[in-house]
Amino acid sequence: MSNRIPALLCALLAFFALGFGETVLEGPALWLQRYLQIDTTNPPGNEEQAAHFLSRILHQEGIATQLIFGPHGRPSLYARLEADNPTEGALVLLHHMDVVPPGEGWSGDPFSGKLENQLIWGRGAIDDKSLGVAHLAAFIELHRRRVPLSRDVVFLAVPDEETGGTLGTGWLIQEHPELFADVDAVLGEGGINRAFNGKHHWWGIEVAQKRPLWLEVTAFGRAGHGSKLNLHTAPHRLIRGLSRLVDKPLEFRVTPETRQYLEAAAAFEGPFFKDLVARLDEIMAEEHPEKQLLPGLPNYFLDTIQVNVLEAGEKLNVAPEEASALIDIRLLPDTDDEEFLATVKELLGNDFDVEVVLRAPPVSGSPTDSPFYRCMEKFLGRKAAVIPTFIPGITDSRYFRERGIAAYGFSPFVLESNEVRGIHGPDERIPLETFEKGVETTTELVMTCSGKD
Repeated sequence: MSNRIPALLCALLAFFALGFGETVLEGPALWLQRYLQIDTTNPPGNEEQAAHFLSRILHQEGIATQLIFGPHGRPSLYARLEADNPTEGALVLLHHMDVVPPGEGWSGDPFSGKLENQLIWGRGAIDDKSLGVAHLAAFIELHRRRVPLSRDVVFLAVPDEETGGTLGTGWLIQEHPELFADVDAVLGEGGINRAFNGKHHWWGIEVAQKRPLWLEVTAFGRAGHGSKLNLHTAPHRLIRGLSRLVDKPLEFRVTPETRQYLEAAAAFEGPFFKDLVARLDEIMAEEHPEKQLLPGLPNYFLDTIQVNVLEAGEKLNVAPEEASALIDIRLLPDTDDEEFLATVKELLGNDFDVEVVLRAPPVSGSPTDSPFYRCMEKFLGRKAAVIPTFIPGITDSRYFRERGIAAYGFSPFVLESNEVRGIHGPDERIPLETFEKGVETTTELVMTCSGKD
C-alpha cells in the first residue's frame, strides 16, 4: 500500500501538470510544436537553429543530412533517399524555414507552439512549417518502411523565402545546380484547397503564379527647418510621386493561366460564379470590371502596385533630404517587366532613384500532363476533385521553373476560409486534426508517386 501511494501521487501530479488531461503531442505534431517555438522571423531569419532541429530528427532515424551555408550564413538543409534502380527523375520536397514578422494583435506568444482548444498556435503554423513537418514525416516514413523507390526523394528546407528567396533557393540552385541535375518534380507550397461548411470540394495544385517586381524608390529634396514653407522636401516629392503611381488607371485582362484556373473552379461553384466566369471577356471590356468581381478576384486580372514601407526623417521639426518607399509590384505572367518599370519611372518623375530589389523573368507554368502531376491527380482524386490553379502570390517554385523543372504547389491541409486568416496576420494556427490528416495525405501521396508499383 505504501509503495502505491507515491506512484498514485506522481500520476495525479502529472495529470494536473498537463492541464487536467490536455492532449500530450508526439511524433509530427510534437515536431511542429517545437519547430514553431524556434523564432525564424525574416528579416533576419536566423534559420540555423531550425535547420539543426530538423537535422537532428533525421539523424535519429539514421538519415544523413547536409547543411549548405549561403550568403550571410543562411543555411539550407538537404537530405536524399536514393532509389536502387531509379526509373524516374528525383522528387524534391521543398519548404521554407523562415516566417514573416508576427506583428501586433496576437492573443498570446506568437512563438509558443501551444496546443489550445485542439489548435496548434504560432507564426508558421500554416506558412510554412506545418508543410515542412508533413514533408519530414513522409520522408522519414519512406525510410522506416524501406519503401522500394522508383525515384530519389529529396528533403529540402530553405531560408529567406519570405523576402524573395534570393539568399535561399535562388542562391542554392545557382551555386549548386548539381543537387538538382536529375530532378523531375518539386512539391512545395502554394496549393489552394476549396472547403466550405465541412465539405471538401477540390484540391488546387498551383502550376503558375505572378512575378515579383519589388522596388525601393528614393526622393531627394531641399532640407530645412520644419517651421518654414518648403514644398520641395523629399517627403513631399515622394508623396506626389507615389500618388501618381497608385492612381495609375487599372488595366484588366484575362491571361490563359487565370482562365484555366477559374474555368476549372467554376465547375464546382454555384450559378453566380459560373455566370461570372462565362462572362469574363464581357466584364473585362467594361469601364470598371472590379465592380462585378468577387472580393479578391481583381488580383487575378491586374498587375498590382502596393506601397508597403515608407521611410523619411527622424525629427518632427526637420525636413529631411531623402525619403523612400518600398513598393511590392506583382506582375501577371505575360507582362513585360521592362515596359512596366519604364512606366513606373515615368509616373514617379525625374527626381527619383529607382532600385530593383527583386524581379523574376517570365516563365512557363508547370505542365498538367507530366507523370508526377497525373499521379497526384489520380491519388488525390479519390478524396476530391483536382484542378490546376494560378496564384497572385509568389513562391520559390519560380526558381525551378526558370530552369525547366516542373514545380507544383500543394497543401495537404484542407482549411476553410476562416481558418487561413492568420497567415501573415495575428493568431496563426492550424487545427490538430487537420494537421494530422494532412501529414497522412502527404505520406500516402509521396509513397504512391515515388514508390515502385
